[in-house]
Amino acid sequence: MEGELNALAGSARLPRRARMRFAIASLRRTVDLLRTLTEADLRFRYGRGSGRFLRWLLEPFALVGVYLLFVTFLLNRPGYAPGLSLACAVVPFQFVILTVANALEAINVRRPILLNMRFDRKLIPLSSTLTEASAFSASFLLIPVMMAAYHVAPTAAIGWLPLVLVVNVYLAGASAYAASLLGLWLVELKPFLMSFVRMLFFLGPGLVPLSEASARSREILQFNPLSGMFEAYRSIFLEGHAPAPWELLYPLGIASLILLVFVPLYSAEQRQFAKVL
Repeated sequence: MEGELNALAGSARLPRRARMRFAIASLRRTVDLLRTLTEADLRFRYGRGSGRFLRWLLEPFALVGVYLLFVTFLLNRPGYAPGLSLACAVVPFQFVILTVANALEAINVRRPILLNMRFDRKLIPLSSTLTEASAFSASFLLIPVMMAAYHVAPTAAIGWLPLVLVVNVYLAGASAYAASLLGLWLVELKPFLMSFVRMLFFLGPGLVPLSEASARSREILQFNPLSGMFEAYRSIFLEGHAPAPWELLYPLGIASLILLVFVPLYSAEQRQFAKVL
């Protein structure tokens, strides 16, 4: 790390074109390292055999797809497309909670390389986020399956999807930085931390839309950053209109606050990882 800082300081005296080449080379090294960490995570989860793609595709259906199909075809729940409404909450929530679960163990799992190699440790939470983003891309298929089951056609509101996905990834990534440190500091409390994240699903409009809650309940539930995410997905896929501004801005604000607090803490603490492990 010290060598890279010296090289960066020296690069300030280089010509502009040379500085640009240096910056591109540095970015390429960062991307390569992040890809390597993520690929190692994915190989650990899905294995190396030819069946790993099938496992990646079917795992989300094994986790929550069966329940969604049960709600859709066997239960007579009231409301408009209840299975699709539930999927719009379960899918983004799975991304966040699996990222937190991954990040809680990320530093400990990488103990061998932390003790024997020098690399940018700030990439570890990002690697956890990218790993779960891969799984999320498979679980996301549950939403079009539910839309087809309820004969809900996509609308022009689908154009908001990239922005909603960015907010979802941003919130998961911010949570990863917090979870990485809390998993290191509070080893005995990891089950409690996971339970707290699960509680956020039920303390938000996870099972029923926000519109079906009482006025007083809506005011309280909106403090949960996941509420905005759930409602943003419902706006796009279920209701066919653009998300309300608060549905995106509030999760963005909470995620930014988490990063503002935990990234400096992570940067300071990473020097002690080898000693703590």
